[in-house]
Amino acid sequence: MTLSKRKSRKIVVNDEEYRWSPSQDSGFMVLVVQIESGKGKKLEIVISDDKNVVVENGNYSIENGDVDKLLITPSLVQKLITDALSMGWNPKELGSPVELSLIGNVLEVRRGL
Repeated sequence: MTLSKRKSRKIVVNDEEYRWSPSQDSGFMVLVVQIESGKGKKLEIVISDDKNVVVENGNYSIENGDVDKLLITPSLVQKLITDALSMGWNPKELGSPVELSLIGNVLEVRRGL
């Protein structure tokens, strides 16, 4: 299923167009990325397993206490896409989504690579 153009944002990485959208689910945030055509493997990155998820004024952030805060920005999304590509994600290949976790500042494979 293709990401909705109305509910996702466009980003260009390495001259390739993608769509991305944060999705809250049961207390954690999942960043979903798909190539613009909508054909191919989605990338699903679990941003937080155990932190409080906060969505304010259209800005997506994850807060852990009063100290740690992660704001999901286009530059973060670009870095995550670049890292996932270097780990072996092929967005043009058909198949089940690739699932990764963001632990600290490092991506780890959950399933699909």
